[in-house]
Amino acid sequence: MNIILSGYGAMGKVVDELARENGHTVVGIFSTIPIDNCPYPVVDKVNDLPKADVIIDFSHPINVTPLLEQAHVHLTPIVVATTGAREHLQQLMADASQHISVFFSANMSYGVHVFTQLLKYAAPLLQGYDIEIIERHHNQKVDAPSGTAIKLLEALQSVNPALTPVYDRSQLHTKRSNNEVGMSVVRGGTIVGEHEVLFAGVDEVFELTHRAQSKRIFADGALRAASKLIEKNSGFYDFTTL
Repeated sequence: MNIILSGYGAMGKVVDELARENGHTVVGIFSTIPIDNCPYPVVDKVNDLPKADVIIDFSHPINVTPLLEQAHVHLTPIVVATTGAREHLQQLMADASQHISVFFSANMSYGVHVFTQLLKYAAPLLQGYDIEIIERHHNQKVDAPSGTAIKLLEALQSVNPALTPVYDRSQLHTKRSNNEVGMSVVRGGTIVGEHEVLFAGVDEVFELTHRAQSKRIFADGALRAASKLIEKNSGFYDFTTL
């Protein structure tokens, strides 16, 4: 595949490395901010994008927004891995999918996709158990809770719409209600990403955990998604529908 990278930060560099290892070619970078010492041509206008099979975005909502808004101009499939400003991006991706194929996942790890499917299976079997979601990331991560934690919550809500997230128990002065889902955030060091869903019952606890041990799993997931996306018609896709 010939690939345009949206942004060239830490994850962009990982995608670049893994892409080259797998015989793909990065033909350019789209970035609305200057990039120093970049080995590829950098453009900041959609009209200047080089021809490519797919765009892979691990950047920032500000950077990917023009690529989605002007999908009718570049007509290049896009894999979106940015999780910030999710509601804003969801509408832009829906609009763009009228012109191109768009893939989005709040976590590019295929293992996390499996995690969500396991939750959908387990939750009905564990009715009456208290549920807590705990996510841990490195100290440079800006958004909280993570997009993946929200994805896990949505998986649980898909089988029990009554579940309601609680983000700050310090503001509550009552005992826990039956349909609460506690959302806890940890930021520190270089933790790549850990997500735990805890089901606490009477005298027993179930824990489902996914731990990312390197950023390469996210790059691998994005490249796998891209290789399938380029064969699809215009539309909006995720790991379930791709």
